[in-house]
Parts: sequence; structure tokens; C-alpha cells
Amino acid sequence: MKSIQARLNVGFIVLTMLVFLLLWLANGWFLRQTAYDFVGDRLSSDAYALLRAVQVEEPGVWEVLPEMVDPVYQQPMSGHYFQLAVGDQWFYSRSLWDDRISLEGARTVGQDNLYLIRKGRSSWLVLEEQFMKQGRNVHLLVAQDVQRIERGLVRLGWLVATVGLVSLALLLLVQVMVIRSGLRSLVRVRDDIGKLKKGEIRQLPHSDTLEVEPLVTEINYLVQSMELRLQRSRNALGNLAHAAKTPLTVLDRQIEKLKDNAPDCADAMREQSSRLCDLIGRELTRARIAGSALPGQRIFIAEELEKLERTLKTIYRDKALNVRCRIDEGSYFPGERDDLVELLGNLLDNACKWAEGRVRVAVSMGEDHLDLRVEDDGPGIEEEQMARLMNRGERLDESRHGHGLGMSIVCDIIRQYRGRLQLSRSSRLGGLQVDVCLPRRHDVEMPDG
Repeated sequence: MKSIQARLNVGFIVLTMLVFLLLWLANGWFLRQTAYDFVGDRLSSDAYALLRAVQVEEPGVWEVLPEMVDPVYQQPMSGHYFQLAVGDQWFYSRSLWDDRISLEGARTVGQDNLYLIRKGRSSWLVLEEQFMKQGRNVHLLVAQDVQRIERGLVRLGWLVATVGLVSLALLLLVQVMVIRSGLRSLVRVRDDIGKLKKGEIRQLPHSDTLEVEPLVTEINYLVQSMELRLQRSRNALGNLAHAAKTPLTVLDRQIEKLKDNAPDCADAMREQSSRLCDLIGRELTRARIAGSALPGQRIFIAEELEKLERTLKTIYRDKALNVRCRIDEGSYFPGERDDLVELLGNLLDNACKWAEGRVRVAVSMGEDHLDLRVEDDGPGIEEEQMARLMNRGERLDESRHGHGLGMSIVCDIIRQYRGRLQLSRSSRLGGLQVDVCLPRRHDVEMPDG
């Protein structure tokens, strides 16, 4: 069970059921013992009354005076019985009819001389007493049928169980409400984290719960640290690029001076210098990729695409390109702005470079994915060459200007965001069609291409 509420509820139910069961058993035992003690006191009182009813009529002749015996003992099967022996002479209550009181199989309850026996479907409570009267031993057994008491105790036990279960259900309901109220702050934090991931907020708001506030503070600190670390990394890369320009510029000037004396050597050095510049630019671009969406980031695609479109139309103004964009309202990139610019910039630059006159861009955002499609009316490429196009630095046509790293950088960005890239021939324009699918959450399974 991963739910805190489920664990608390199960623990509460198990513990409460154990406590209730123990209390129920203890209550039943206590009530039964109380009833047996009460009946035992009654039987003890009747025993002394019966002892007074035992009289000597003639020497050696004993009898029980009926007028001194409680009438309940005179009614057949009344539920109150006695039998007594004076020496070898036995006397039986009329209520016994032809039955006898036997202690065989009896068990002691409460007092040492109080026993519970089974008589058919009934239970009898029997008190055994030994007296001395006028020098003779009087053995007395007084019994009462306690079957009605047993049935009453059973009914009372089920009543207590029913009330207890109803009380348990009410307590569980109250606990669920209390737990939900107590966990409401965690639910709010969970919702706020969702908003943070979607870019609706930049930080988690403070919690009004003492135990949750440290968690909120640590998450906010982590978000700030990630943003500062990424910013410092990009600043350091920018400083490195700026610092590398000066030595490379000096080398290029020296190469120009060397061209007059050793043109072959100058050409070789210029080629290596150019490759070094391309290598530095490529690695700096790769290093700037954030790799995943920082919390609180929401970059709307329409704004960035509009800027890129103006820039590319200026660069390729001699082509008079017709660039059309279809973007779902509210579509946003779940990551860093620089990554979006690199991704869209390389895709659009590649499309504009090879297009004859038309470029189409489509952006749609579903519940779990962001889908981008860029297609052109250029010559396109063969299916077996598509894999080569995405290799590092690979170009299929050296006649056009470009370092051949655009699609490689696109692949790196998509890989860092755990997305999917698919190349195909455009069914509408006839040129290359590039489909990019990016997950909006880290737990989303990417569909098969």
C-alpha cells in the first residue's frame, strides 16, 4: 500500500478490531460472572432457608417442612430445584419431578462450591453446601436453570457487537475525514508541483502545515539551485566562446600573412582553423542543451516561431518563401527557451535551405505529448539516406553552405527530452517531412513511431 491514508485506515481498523474483540470478550465474561455471582447469592440464601426447613420429627426421623420451603420449589419444572441428604436419607424438591441433580461433568464458576452443569438443552447453576445440624451432616444441592440468563447474555453480546461495529464504522469515517483534512496540505503541494512542472508558477507557495513547510522549502531551494546552475553553466560557456574568438582571430591573421610565403601550408592551417571553429561551436551548442524541462518553464511556441520566421525570411529573401504555420492555441514547449530555438531554428533552417518556395509548420499539443511537423517542397531524400542525415556532421550535398550539424543537434535535443524523431517524404509538398514528438511529463510513455 503506497497510500498514507490507506495505511492509516488499515492500521486503525486492525488495532481497533483487536481492542474491540478483547473488550467484547472481557465484557461478556464479566457480565456472565456477575450474573452467576448474583444467582449464587440467591442460591446461598435459599440454601439457608432450606436448612431451616429440615426438622427432626422423631428421633432419627428427618423431614422437610413444606410450609417453610419457597413455593417455587413446589412447582414441577419451575427452574428452581434442590435435593438434600441427611445421613442416608434423601429429600427432593417437587420441581425436580423424577429428575435428579448430578455434579458429573460440572465445571466450577466463580465460587469453589458453585458449578455449571448441562441438563439437555438447558444450563443449571448448582450450589453445593455442607452443614451440621443437631449433630448430623446435611448435604445440600440447590440449582437454578440459567438458560434464560444465557440467552439474554447472548443477545446482549450481539447487541454490544452491533453497537461496537457501528461505532467502529463511524470512527473510521471520522478518521478518514480527519486524515484527509490533515493530508490536505500534501494534496495542495502535489497540485502545486503539477502547476510548477507545467510552468504555471515559478515556485511553490508556503504551506500552512508545520510538517510540510520544510518539504516546500527544500523543493523551492532545489528549483532555484537548478536554475542558477544552468545559468552559470551557460554563462561559463558563453565566456569560453568569447575567450576562444581572440586566439582564433589571431591565428587567422597569421595564416593570411603566411599565405604569401607558403600557400599550401596556409590552406592546410586555414582548414584546421575552420574545423576548430565548427567544433567549438558545435560542442558549445550541445552543452547548452538543458536536457529536460526545468520546473516553472513554459515557452509558448507561437511567439518564438514568429521571430524565427521573420529571421529566416530575411536570410532566404531571394527565394520569396511561403511559410505557413498552423499552431494549436496555447501550445507551449515543456523546456528551456534556448533548446526550443535550437530545435525549431535548425528544422526551419534546413527546410528553408532546400525548399523551392513552400514550407509548412504544424504544432499540436495533446494531453501528454507535443507534436511538431516541418515539411518543405524541396527534392527530399531517399529512405536509405535518412539515417545518414542524422549522423554527426553528415551532409548529403556539399554544394550548399552549412556545417551539416543541424539535424545532429536536433537529434541531441530530442534525445535529451526523451522524445521521438521521424523522417519521411511529405505527402502534400513532396519534400522532406520531419515529425517530432516530445513528452509533456517525465512519466509519459512515448508512442511507437
